[in-house]
Amino acid sequence: MIEGMMGLLFGIFWLWVVIAGFKSVGRRLWSFFSGSGLSSGWSEGWSSGGGHSRSTVWTTDGTALSPSQARAAMPVSNQPALVHAPSDIWTPAERRGFGRKLAAQSPVSTDAVVADMERELARMVRNAAEVEKNAAGWRGDLKRIEAAQADWQARAGLAVDKGRDQLAKAALAEKAKLQPRADGLRGDIARLEELLAGYRRDIIALEAKLSESIRRQVLAETRLESAEDSVRARELVFGERTAAALSSLEQVERSADLVEGQAEALTLGAPAPGLAEEFAALERQDALDRELAALKAERNRPTA
Repeated sequence: MIEGMMGLLFGIFWLWVVIAGFKSVGRRLWSFFSGSGLSSGWSEGWSSGGGHSRSTVWTTDGTALSPSQARAAMPVSNQPALVHAPSDIWTPAERRGFGRKLAAQSPVSTDAVVADMERELARMVRNAAEVEKNAAGWRGDLKRIEAAQADWQARAGLAVDKGRDQLAKAALAEKAKLQPRADGLRGDIARLEELLAGYRRDIIALEAKLSESIRRQVLAETRLESAEDSVRARELVFGERTAAALSSLEQVERSADLVEGQAEALTLGAPAPGLAEEFAALERQDALDRELAALKAERNRPTA
């Protein structure tokens, strides 16, 4: 009885596993074909058979939407994400290759950036000087035109005073001919002044950034050099080489103390001088005293 129940349960379990497997395979196949043109044909065939496909989207008036229209009508939260993390789309080998590529890239040199800034600043100064030169030339042309207009105005006034109205009209006409040139020059000069103001702003900003970059570079290099000097000095003061040298000196000092102690021990162990040696020393001292007395007597003898 028990064996029959166990067999029945075992059979039910395997039947459930097979059904779950078929469902999983079916979902995968359906998701694969729903992304292609086959899904629309299947949907049409299913709907024409009297049923509604599970992937078909229907509007309120009973119109079926195509898969592309249905995906466009889906809420944003239900649409598949198109941006993934690199770990989702890169293999480990690709990530390692990208990391090596980044590591192989040389960092930007501060000297190169400063040199680029200096070149760009020199170029902008030259361009600004050229714009200023053109503006100055155009201002001179405008002054000459205005002077000519003033001259024609004065001539017209003189003609009016003399009763020569036609001559005055001709002078005013000549003055009017110069007006378009004057207006054009004023507009061009205004535009050049705007360009020149932009150059001035950019030059001031670039000079400030260049000065800041140079100061920071000098400060960073000075700090680095000072830190390296400090490391070398502290290595000499507290390093292992200095400790080893002092340890060897301590060993030499202990050896010197030992040798000095041995010398003192040998001196203490030596026999005391004998009686004969004492008399010999006394005789030598007495001979030296007699010789000294004879020398003094000879030196004190009066000369004849």
